[in-house]
Amino acid sequence: MNKQPRIPDPETSKRLLANLRRTRMEVQEVNLELGEINAMLAEQLRQQRLSRVRRSLNSSTAEL
Repeated sequence: MNKQPRIPDPETSKRLLANLRRTRMEVQEVNLELGEINAMLAEQLRQQRLSRVRRSLNSSTAEL
C-alpha cells in the first residue's frame, strides 16, 4: 500500500496547466477591477470632503 502521488500523463498536465494559467488571469482581472472600484470610491470620498470643507467655509464667511 504505497500512497505516493501519481504523476499525471502529459496531456492531463497540459490541461491542468492551461486551467491554472486561465484562473490566474481571471484573478488578475478581478484584482484590476477591484482596484478601479477602489479608486472610484476614493475619488467620491475626496469629493465629499471637499464639498464639506467648502460648505463650512461658506457658512463661516456668511457669519462674518
